[in-house]
Amino acid sequence: MRVRLTRTDLLVLCVVLIWGATFSVVKYGLREIGPLAFTAVRFSGAALLLLAWVCVAEGRPVIRREDWLVVVLVGLTAIGVYQVFFTLGLYYTTASNSSLILASVPAWTAIFAAASRQERISPLQILGISLSFVGVALTIMGRGDAISLTWENLRGDVLMLIAAALTASSAVISKRPLQRYSSLRLMAVSMVCGSVFLLLISWPEMLAQEWTRVSLGAWLALAYSTILGGGVAFVIWFKSIGEIGAARTAIYNNLIPPVAIVIAFTTLGERLTPLQALGAVVILSGVALTRFAPSRQGDD
Repeated sequence: MRVRLTRTDLLVLCVVLIWGATFSVVKYGLREIGPLAFTAVRFSGAALLLLAWVCVAEGRPVIRREDWLVVVLVGLTAIGVYQVFFTLGLYYTTASNSSLILASVPAWTAIFAAASRQERISPLQILGISLSFVGVALTIMGRGDAISLTWENLRGDVLMLIAAALTASSAVISKRPLQRYSSLRLMAVSMVCGSVFLLLISWPEMLAQEWTRVSLGAWLALAYSTILGGGVAFVIWFKSIGEIGAARTAIYNNLIPPVAIVIAFTTLGERLTPLQALGAVVILSGVALTRFAPSRQGDD
C-alpha cells in the first residue's frame, strides 16, 4: 500500500521538530532565567497568540457559565500546574530524560480514563502501561553515575513524571467540553487560565530576575519556546486534528522523544547510557501497545 503524506502531515512533522527541540531550547534558557519566570513569560505570550488566533478563526471565544469550572481545571492541569512541574523537572534533569518520561502520557491517560469510567483497559493496554513504567524506571536508574535514591538525584525525574500525569489528566477532563467547543477554543481559553495561575505564583521570581543581564541566546530561547513551541506549533496541531483527525495526529507524538534525544545529543552533549537506551525502547513499545490496543468505552 502506498503511503501518501499530505501537506498537513508535513506541517505536523514540523511540529514534531519544534517540540522535540523545545526540550533543549528551554534547558538552554533556564541557564540564565529562573524556571518559574521563564515559563510564566513563555505561556503568557503563547496564550495571547492563541487567543488572537481563535478570535480570527472563530470569533469571540464564548464559554458557557456552567463549563467554566471544567475549563479552568483543564487550564491548570494542561498548562498552569503542569508547566510548574515540567519546567522545574527539566531544570533538574536532562532534556533526554524529560522527553522519555513524558512519553508515558498515553499510559497515564489510559489509567485516568479507566478510573473515570470513560474507557475500559484491555489486557494489551495493561501490558503496555506496565512496560511504559518499567521503561521509565530504567531511564531514571540508567544514569552514568552510581544510583542514589536521594531527592537531589531523583527530583527532576519525579517532577517530570508528575507533569506527565497532570497532562494526561487534562486529556480526560477535557473530553466533555470538547463535545461543545473546538479544540482550538478550549486550548486558547484554558491557556489563558493557566497563564494567570503561572503569573501569580511566578511574580516574585519575575521581579527578582535580572532581565538586563540575560544574554541574547537566552532571549532567543524564550522567544522560540513562546512563539514557535507555544503558539505556532499549537495552531498547526489543532488545524491537523481538524483536517486529518485526532488519532492520526496523535501518532506523531511518538516521534517527539527520539527527535528530542537526537537534538539534545547534538546541542547539549547529552548521552544516553545503555540502560537508558533500553528504557527508551521499553517506553516506546509500551506507548505503542497502550495507544493502539483496542479499548472499550466505559460508562458515561
